[in-house]
Amino acid sequence: MRVSIAELGEMPHKRYVEFVKLCELLRYDGFYHADEKWTRDVWGRLGIAAMASERMTLGTSVTDGVTRHPALAAQAAATIAEATGGRLNLGFGAGSHFETLPGYDVVRPAVAIRESIEIMRKLWAGERVTYEGEVMRFLGGQLDFALDPALTPTIWVATRGVHVLRMSGEVADGVILGSFATKWGIDYGKREIEIGMQRAGRTWEDVTLASWLYVCILDDADDPVPEGIRRGVSHALWSSRAIIEPVIDEITDDVPDDFRAFLRDAPHHWSPEVMAELRRLIPRGLIDAMSVVGTAEQVAEKLLALEAMGIKEVIMWPFPTKAATRTTAGAGDVEDFAIRFADQVMPKVARHDTRGVYQLVD
Repeated sequence: MRVSIAELGEMPHKRYVEFVKLCELLRYDGFYHADEKWTRDVWGRLGIAAMASERMTLGTSVTDGVTRHPALAAQAAATIAEATGGRLNLGFGAGSHFETLPGYDVVRPAVAIRESIEIMRKLWAGERVTYEGEVMRFLGGQLDFALDPALTPTIWVATRGVHVLRMSGEVADGVILGSFATKWGIDYGKREIEIGMQRAGRTWEDVTLASWLYVCILDDADDPVPEGIRRGVSHALWSSRAIIEPVIDEITDDVPDDFRAFLRDAPHHWSPEVMAELRRLIPRGLIDAMSVVGTAEQVAEKLLALEAMGIKEVIMWPFPTKAATRTTAGAGDVEDFAIRFADQVMPKVARHDTRGVYQLVD
């Protein structure tokens, strides 16, 4: 299993550069940067990561074709791919959180993503592209530089939705299953992806299956779940409410009546009040189904179980805890998490040598 780590865009520049270098030293396989609104810009930061690393795959987690036209995404991706010698993995999705951008919205996401992929691949191949799709349009554009075919980015589609999963099975290089950490979620994703594969005559040799996960290492299995994990799971759950609500009893057996009533009756919007109540009510079983939380041994066990289900790469969103640090300075920082994971978990799940913490002294 490949193990990668992600950054939201919250770190200031100097700390970010050192974090990229740390992750490279610790032998993480990949480093992904979010394209969130309105954190630090994903493409500028990946350019910085390209200069600060030599080995790790770099990726977006994830960009979209709504706020960034796919031709502009293709231009940026080709630039980073050239700079890194082909180390770019383009994570692509439908986009979200358009509240501050009037006039922008997700329109037929499966169609929009498919058409975006077609435009990007044509541009990377050096074509002058005129494209009149059902959602996407592009008129007579061409990259003004030639991208070596050997450096062409891979495209991994991030989703939990049925239609996008099926489309991904037809055309994507990989699929990132967001926040599914148990057999139910992986089986659901694979089942839908395989429908698309069958349509296109493809197999799992053509598609890499990855999992985007919130991860936290606890000192003790009974330690409380960090609020950051609850927040992440609440967002993943709420954006996939229509998928999860009908089958929630297949996912976990600890659903209390008040949570069941909340799922049924709460307005489907993202107000602070609704999200706070959702976080308060989420049962531990659902948190475990949509994140990886536990002692180092439990985290390794869960990741190995995901690998046995077909997950080839885990992209971690790291959540440190005050109790789970190795140093007194900067307690709870993601740097502490990265070191602890590399020291205690990665040797059990990775297929390459890892550097011990003692080797970090410079």
